[in-house]
Amino acid sequence: MRKLIVLIALFVYANSYSQEFTVLHINSSWNSRNDYKDINKIKGARIVKARLEDQQPSIRQQIKAVPVIFIYKNSNVIGRWDADISLKIKTPVEEMQEVIDNAKYTRVATN
Repeated sequence: MRKLIVLIALFVYANSYSQEFTVLHINSSWNSRNDYKDINKIKGARIVKARLEDQQPSIRQQIKAVPVIFIYKNSNVIGRWDADISLKIKTPVEEMQEVIDNAKYTRVATN
């Protein structure tokens, strides 16, 4: 029985930590003063910041406003927030954290 409990605990541990979350923050250099300030408060995800000017044209065409934040789970987009007319993202960091927390226990469909 003890071996079974240890095996279940190992399975839960491996499954919960095998999911990789990435928060991608893209902004333009001319708008750097409007970077999302609370991005580093997000827990359980790798934070990546990038400049729009450094991206390939195919990526730049998909972005209509900066900054923009994407949350990925295992390379699939599970959340996106775009700047409003003020060129800022006004979404509370708790909303982004909730997307990650909820996605930890759900499966993302793959194509």
